[in-house]
Amino acid sequence: MKFRRDTIPAFLSIDVEPGAFQISRDDEHHWPGYAETYEFLESLRPKLAQASGTKAVFGWYFRMDPQIEQVCGRADVAMTAFPDRTDALQEKGDYFGVHTHPLRWCVERRLWIHEFRDRQWVGDSTRFALDAFAACTGSPASFFRSGAGFLCEEIVEALEQKGVVAELGLEPVAGWALRSKVVPSTVDSSPIVGESVNCASAPRTPYYPSREDFRKPGNADARRVLLIPLTTGPRELPARGLIPRLKSRLHGTPEAAPVRMLFPTKDDWTERDFWDVVSQALERMNRPYVSLAIRTDPLSSRPAARVCRVLKALTQHPLAQRLRFVNPHDVLNEITSPNVSAKPKAPGRGGTRH
Repeated sequence: MKFRRDTIPAFLSIDVEPGAFQISRDDEHHWPGYAETYEFLESLRPKLAQASGTKAVFGWYFRMDPQIEQVCGRADVAMTAFPDRTDALQEKGDYFGVHTHPLRWCVERRLWIHEFRDRQWVGDSTRFALDAFAACTGSPASFFRSGAGFLCEEIVEALEQKGVVAELGLEPVAGWALRSKVVPSTVDSSPIVGESVNCASAPRTPYYPSREDFRKPGNADARRVLLIPLTTGPRELPARGLIPRLKSRLHGTPEAAPVRMLFPTKDDWTERDFWDVVSQALERMNRPYVSLAIRTDPLSSRPAARVCRVLKALTQHPLAQRLRFVNPHDVLNEITSPNVSAKPKAPGRGGTRH
């Protein structure tokens, strides 16, 4: 299918990870929601394609960090244990990447903690996961998503060293982890040790980060990894009715106006209202795109059930006719502003479709 020029690139990122953080070797099933998420998205894919007139492809980001190796025996088990599923996704044209959580075993607490304090270890564990992906697929990972809303200089440096093309986990807000003592899953939690990073000053559109501060666009010496922020939107529902909508478009939203992350798991709006908010956010972007992320939780869980309702609602929303779910590689120039001061040479395409 050829895409229409009036359509908007969209990225749906699926984090393939265990259902819990406190996993152990005694557990028989570490990935309880992966099969259900896979089946749901297979049922959704043709509906999105029919609405937009373009093939829908998704991004799958596999947990391969040290915790996975220590508990499951090998870091790449999420890919190797389900070869039929991996092959089927490849045949659909989906793209693969790496997702990590800085989980470290704490002997004193006898718990898996989210280690934000030891940044050197965080960088090393990021490289560990990227190496595991390359060893499994035969190609370096092009895409990466940092977990728990946590991004830092050491992670971004590791991504550049390993040739990652784009990071799609940046939350350009004062994130929830700044106020929380734990990272929750649908069934348990993991304590946070150290402090998260406030990314409220980061751009809300794609950019090549400075080597001095990843939250700022770089100049001639910018890093070679593109940061593609997750989608943010206004805190309030868009104006209803023709006249209020025209006034809203006329006056716009000040750059400093507060925004929030548009998480499809949150019950902040009705399912249709969620897409109304996304539509409003797109209207104010010079180079519009949508980037949303979900995880492979069991569909019986409240967050996953909400995700299913939100994505089903998209197929009935006018926005579905304009969104084309694509591989980020295919639209990098389309979503990156020409005003970005540094456009380093992008690494090769290795790893995008493995």
